[in-house]
Amino acid sequence: MRNAEEFEKSYNRGKRNSQPPQAALETPDVLAGWPDRVQGAFATLRGQLKSYRADLLIIIGGDQTEMFDSSHKPNLMIFLGEAAWAYNTPPWAGGTRGIATALGMQEQAFKEEDLIRLKVDLKTSEMLLNKLVSEEGFDVAFSKEQENLGRPGLGLPHAFHRPIPLLMPDLDIPVVVLYENTYDPPSLSAERCYELGRTLARLLKDDPRRIAIYGSGGLSHSGWPESGWIDEKQDRWFLQQLADGNGKATKSLYSFEGQGKWGGTGENRSWITVAGAMEESGAHATVVDYIPAAHAVHGVGWAYWPQAASAVPAGRR
Repeated sequence: MRNAEEFEKSYNRGKRNSQPPQAALETPDVLAGWPDRVQGAFATLRGQLKSYRADLLIIIGGDQTEMFDSSHKPNLMIFLGEAAWAYNTPPWAGGTRGIATALGMQEQAFKEEDLIRLKVDLKTSEMLLNKLVSEEGFDVAFSKEQENLGRPGLGLPHAFHRPIPLLMPDLDIPVVVLYENTYDPPSLSAERCYELGRTLARLLKDDPRRIAIYGSGGLSHSGWPESGWIDEKQDRWFLQQLADGNGKATKSLYSFEGQGKWGGTGENRSWITVAGAMEESGAHATVVDYIPAAHAVHGVGWAYWPQAASAVPAGRR
């Protein structure tokens, strides 16, 4: 979001009768300070990625009926096309068909200058798919064509297309696109996500390239009708485990049912996967910032893992 008015507009669009007390404390003056914090956090991650001089970026993110619809929701999927694309529309903008309808906004066409393209490292993507399925026991789907079933015309889901230009403005690093079902139950256990990260690190351990991994997703946010309710204690505990190099403690996160575990809080899975990859080489996270942002309807955080041995830096939008 670019200013306090856009945070307020977004919040009011999803607001329900029961709202958290902290929302009233998020005055226009408080909201006005958020854009600079967001941009500053991304600048830190961008600087880390640039200084690392990565040859490959593995992107892990979820889908919210954007790429997939009710006919097919894979728990894991690797994209095997030569290029991935998206229209880099911001959260407050309308779009074509499904996006405009979902936001209750007038439909408008995407602009050509909003189109972003990511070069897919097809060889590495195929290698990871084959080894994860054939040798490591992970059931991973794959797709060789990019077609939006949920929101036609959008391209990559927002977990991918919103943060990547902020991390990699030149879009010049080849990528592996890994979908993880972070939103629609039943999904992977947190333990399985952590093991996936460890497995990725082992499979790439002897690769001579400089490889980075990025997990995209929010912290606590249950979604409607609890939109705006943030579990700040859980978020701060979660981030502390990553900072302590104790990401394995987060494996219990989805081991029990609870309303606070539904919806967007499932996006912690992408963080947990990255933690598994980084802790395989002993790296600890550096937490950049955290905002328990009711007006953004989720806990917002950023972290990176400084290089440790063969470790790769990573972060979150």
